[in-house]
Amino acid sequence: AVNDETAAVAFVRRFQGPVFGLAVSITHDRALAEDVAQEAFLRAWRAAGNYDARRGSVLTWLLTITRNLAIDAIRWQWRDPAQ
Repeated sequence: AVNDETAAVAFVRRFQGPVFGLAVSITHDRALAEDVAQEAFLRAWRAAGNYDARRGSVLTWLLTITRNLAIDAIRWQWRDPAQ
């Protein structure tokens, strides 16, 4: 699916609900969750070649990326309370 805009759109539409929902549930901030979700999709798209179906479903892999990014975003906010 590299350089396939149609595949990218289909991928995001299929998983945007669970990804955004997890990001909101962790960050408790819709704006931050939007940023986290967008970054999760970008990272997943870039790392698609590393996905291993033997280790779990695409959704599980994508939600793991989302979870890690959301936790990092919260940590970043704690370090810089001015944001």
